[in-house]
Amino acid sequence: MEVIEEELRMNQVTGIRKDFFKYSRWHTSDSKSDNKWSLTIDGQIIPVSSYWAYSGRTTEKGVTGELLLFDKNLSQEELRGKIIVFELEGLPENIKKFSAISNYEYASEDVSAGEFLDNTSDYWYQVNYLTRFGKVDEFLKNSGALGAVVILDLSPGRAEGLYTFPLLRSGTIGVPGLYTDRTHSEKVRFLARNKKEATIRLLAEEEITESYFLYGFLPGKKYKTEDDRFVLLTTHTDGPNLTQDNGAFGIIKIIEKIREIPINQRERSILILLDPEHFTPGRHSIDWFKKHSELSSKISSVVAVEHLGQMEFIEKNNEYGLSGKEDRTYIYSQNNQRLIDEVITSVKNNNLRRTYVLCPDRGGQGPWAGMGNISQKLNVPGYGISTSMSGYWSTQPGIESFNASLFLKQVSVMSDLTLFLMNQNSVKL
Repeated sequence: MEVIEEELRMNQVTGIRKDFFKYSRWHTSDSKSDNKWSLTIDGQIIPVSSYWAYSGRTTEKGVTGELLLFDKNLSQEELRGKIIVFELEGLPENIKKFSAISNYEYASEDVSAGEFLDNTSDYWYQVNYLTRFGKVDEFLKNSGALGAVVILDLSPGRAEGLYTFPLLRSGTIGVPGLYTDRTHSEKVRFLARNKKEATIRLLAEEEITESYFLYGFLPGKKYKTEDDRFVLLTTHTDGPNLTQDNGAFGIIKIIEKIREIPINQRERSILILLDPEHFTPGRHSIDWFKKHSELSSKISSVVAVEHLGQMEFIEKNNEYGLSGKEDRTYIYSQNNQRLIDEVITSVKNNNLRRTYVLCPDRGGQGPWAGMGNISQKLNVPGYGISTSMSGYWSTQPGIESFNASLFLKQVSVMSDLTLFLMNQNSVKL
């Protein structure tokens, strides 16, 4: 964050402020070689894909108890003292229909509608199941269970390093949990049915830590006057891997381009907001827009930037890895034809490949994904960029999955859209 703040200041961003807050941070090692988490059942070592973040923690000795297969009808008394085994299944039809994309405003020539709904949607669903769809965290809290084992319906590669999302509730569950992949499902299920004894180790630390929202302004010609309005340029600054939280670097590149325009030619100021609450417990519990209503009331449009430069991961049976292609880019627009036309023109001009332009409000184009839906909440013109996130709900992706050329093309498109919103006067919803 220090580097980002310095870059913003170097690019004439002024009035930088920080809103600090404290929370209880839970953390452990992301590396298996550090031996901070393990699972043993009936004397057999079961490979662990990842840990359940903010679940709980153990001593070096771990916790030992009888396995019990999950059933929603289990009583609290039956859970007490047991290690509960949860087996996740694939994307159900009702969620599939909700997230399905059968239409679009534009698709680049190198993609087709048939690519829309694939196992990345199933991957997203399983990431979200424990704390959102299944609310398993609520089920376990205060249950008296000793631990939890989650069998993911994912290949070993895709399951490795999976990070718990979203953390909708504050604090920890108090029940340490671990993830394993589908290649171990039959064995773990058999051992659980036979009520074998298991030991879970999850060495973690908890500490009160401090984070902050950072916001500032690239002035327009009406800056600090009652008549000024803002283009909100926003992203989140926390995430489990290199590209989950690289939107701030995209914003810096956008600001570099806009600052070249003389202030007297900028109809609106740019309000930059960096949000630190995407992966914190009690996710988005602080309403920054309500807290700063004097600023949010002047937001005339929104540009949200995240998940830039990602390459595509693919899974076939239990094989998993990079495909050599760019991950699919999704650019979301509010429902106005002028807004949509601007995106399409910029995508073409910048030769941004494997890209869809979507307007969810027109139906059949899925829900808004990512932070761009702030424009919906504020009911103002706006855009958001994200990708199909084919392998990025994990701590594992590194520089090998980052494409700098793709990053720059995506940033160039979002720069065009920011400039358009900064100076347009006719677009209304």
